[in-house]
Amino acid sequence: MNIILIGFMGSGKSTVAKSLSTLLDRPWIEMDDLVYKKTNTQNMDEVFEKGGELLLRETEIAIAKEYILEKNLVISTGGGVVLNKIILDHFKKMGGKVIFLQASFDTIRKRLEENTSRPLFKHLTDSKKLYDFRLPLYLNYADKVIDVNALSADNIALKIKELLQEENLLSAF
Repeated sequence: MNIILIGFMGSGKSTVAKSLSTLLDRPWIEMDDLVYKKTNTQNMDEVFEKGGELLLRETEIAIAKEYILEKNLVISTGGGVVLNKIILDHFKKMGGKVIFLQASFDTIRKRLEENTSRPLFKHLTDSKKLYDFRLPLYLNYADKVIDVNALSADNIALKIKELLQEENLLSAF
């Protein structure tokens, strides 16, 4: 079983994936890093310059298809993965458990105020609209929701492990 972390940019998916990977002694993949590799870019600004959001979403679909047969991974997705049902359908076909790391917009704003490498977080009003639009999608796709506003990455990883143990899902992991 794979664990797929979803959430808005700045919710902590990458950091939690690293921590969870260590805690469960399982490999993790960072979808954004795979996007950069496949598109021969260094960051999301370059991806958007090269082909816009369409290139990003098409590359995410290709990555999901590529990893459909892999097992026992912790997968950190991009924040917009929920915009394309195909991607999450591929991950669910793998028997993946989708965990939504839910952070308030205020928490995300505080985390990202110094980060200039987020093309979709350059204008606060537009970012809030995007957050509001995506929130029901995250909730729809999630098997579990974790409020991450007041937790460290290690505590979130521990909470995910406990949730999986409660459902006896780690034996399948």
